[in-house]
Parts: sequence; C-alpha cells; structure tokens
Amino acid sequence: MTEQVVASDNAPAREALAAPRAGSAGLFDLFVAFLQISLSGFGGAINWAHRALVEKRRWMSDEDFTETLGLCQFLPGPNIVNFAMCLGQRQHGLTGALAALAGVMAVPLAIFIVLGAFYTQFGSMALIHGVLSGISAAAAGFMITVGIRLARPHRGRALSLLFGSAAFLGMGLLRFPLVDVMLALAPASIAIAWARQR
Repeated sequence: MTEQVVASDNAPAREALAAPRAGSAGLFDLFVAFLQISLSGFGGAINWAHRALVEKRRWMSDEDFTETLGLCQFLPGPNIVNFAMCLGQRQHGLTGALAALAGVMAVPLAIFIVLGAFYTQFGSMALIHGVLSGISAAAAGFMITVGIRLARPHRGRALSLLFGSAAFLGMGLLRFPLVDVMLALAPASIAIAWARQR
C-alpha cells in the first residue's frame, strides 16, 4: 500500500511529457478551453486554468494540476503556454499541443497588440495609470488565491511543506533570484522523491 501511494505521488510528473494518450478532451475542446482561459486570465491565467480544467471540466485532479504546473515552471516561457502545450500533447500529441497553443495565444495576442497601441497613444494620462493600479491590485489577489489552491494537495506532506516554506523564505523574504532558489531546492527535492519511490 505504501509503495502504491509513493508511486502515485510522482505519477503526474512522469505522465506530463509521456507519449500521447487518449483523453476526454477533443482538439476543438482543447482550443476552446484554453481560449476561454486566456480571455478570462486577467491578472494571471493559472487561477482560471485551475477552475476550468480541474473544477469545471474535470480533465485533471488537483494533484495532477499541481505536479504538471511544477514541471512547466522549470521550462522557459510563460507558465500557461507551457501548461497548454503539455496538456495538449498528453491528450492528442503534437496536434493537441498546437490546438491548445492556438487557443491560449490567438485572440489574446490580437488584444495585446491593440492595447499596446492604445497605451502608446494614451499611456501618459492619469486615468490610465489609475486603471492599471487597480488591475495590479486585483492581480495580486488572484496570485494569492492560486498559491492557496496549489498548496492544498500538499498540506498533509511534511517534505512538501518544508520545501515550500524554504522557497517562500528564499524568494519572498530574502529576495533571492528565482533561478538560484530553484537550483538550490530542486536537486534535493528530486533526490528525496526518487529515494522514497525506490
């Protein structure tokens, strides 16, 4: 029983880049899901991705979502883009990854270009600065929500709490660079997980 639990702790991370496998999401479903996530994701799309993929569509469990996101954070580029391609690849291979990528990038890219042109023209206005300040406050609230949701699957695991607290201490309080903190903590956490699995 213990071996099964330990193996399940690492299963989502191993599956994240595994060979394509059939899933409950079709190509069009992937496109629409990530399109909705990207259009809703003001202040950060990960919170909306959790709501859409875990709570609404139930394509992933809480633990699977957290493990996959953790893997995507090691990759270069925006987390939500990495996440979309990873889930799409798991569901339908390369075509699934491209469908999810198109959903997460197409319309938001067009909106970004329009807003960029608008900001270039009117960015010096006090009203615009006030709007941006309000958006940044809302974004901070969204990120706190994301942190709480991602921590829930690990609340009963002492090692997860230990490494999570160390990461918070290093980046949040001591203000060490993200890369330095990850290089310090990732090898130890991987080694411990590998030892527990064996």
